Amino acid sequence: MIRVGIDEAGYGPLLGPLVIGAAAFRVPSDGPSMRERLEGIVCRAKGRRPRGPLPVAIDDSKEVHGRFGLEGLCRGVCAAAVGAGRAVPTNLADWLERFGDRGAEAFAADPWFEAPAHERIPPWDPPPGFRERWLLRGVEPLGVLVSPVTPAELNEAFDVTGNKARVLFLATMALLVRVLDAWPGEDVTALLDREGGRLDYGPYLAQVFPYQGVEALPSPRGEAHYTMREGGRTVRLSFVTKGDREDLAAGLASMAAKMTRELFMGRLNAWFAARAPALRPTAGYVEDGRRFLVDVAHVLDREKVDLRRLVRSR
Repeated sequence: MIRVGIDEAGYGPLLGPLVIGAAAFRVPSDGPSMRERLEGIVCRAKGRRPRGPLPVAIDDSKEVHGRFGLEGLCRGVCAAAVGAGRAVPTNLADWLERFGDRGAEAFAADPWFEAPAHERIPPWDPPPGFRERWLLRGVEPLGVLVSPVTPAELNEAFDVTGNKARVLFLATMALLVRVLDAWPGEDVTALLDREGGRLDYGPYLAQVFPYQGVEALPSPRGEAHYTMREGGRTVRLSFVTKGDREDLAAGLASMAAKMTRELFMGRLNAWFAARAPALRPTAGYVEDGRRFLVDVAHVLDREKVDLRRLVRSR
């Protein structure tokens, strides 16, 4: 069956994109978990630091980024790309062209996202026969996908829906549909990050999949599970809090989303720093984002920046 993890990075910040990430694997329908199967190839972020190229940390993106930084995120994502038989991505433009739902040109309307090829991805050289190592363990990486949503796009969606959580759900479902279309015909189990306190996704799912017979399943406390028929196959969806800590596919999805957002923020900081050389960079979160906007006020005025393209309204 196909095992899918979907997670986001950048839901809360004031600046920079929201990014939804997805990771897909073909795995046996029973037996050991992926993490158990891949022992020695992948590892948790915590624990002994790897000395060689393996194992690669694939885990909750906060844990990986906190210990290994952007390089650690890129290493895990690149390892999954190679495991899927793809070339290692080299920069943000290459990453978006081959692993995004839109190419780099889609973001050219915002000058702070210009020159994405200048935002380099730290190189990683896989050991020989790396893809074959995954396959011998019964795990076939199929791909990693990301969907960035800019502040301008978020603001437009907020205006239409009036609901931030609704916008996140729709963006997540759009990526799920893309994943289902990419690998048709096989049963799918997808783990998605639970959004805030919501536990009833049935009405939302019925709107996105109106003819698939969405059915709620008995679920552990704090989780929401559903099944539906789609394209002649069974799709099982599980909404789980902090699933990226327990599920390898969800952890990889969160890493891909976080890596993409970090690369975008690198472009944003570089653009403003070129116009305000003493500027401290920002990660875009609310408090520091407000500080950043004060620090670049003269740039915003001089460049006649449309704040709706830069700053989220929610």
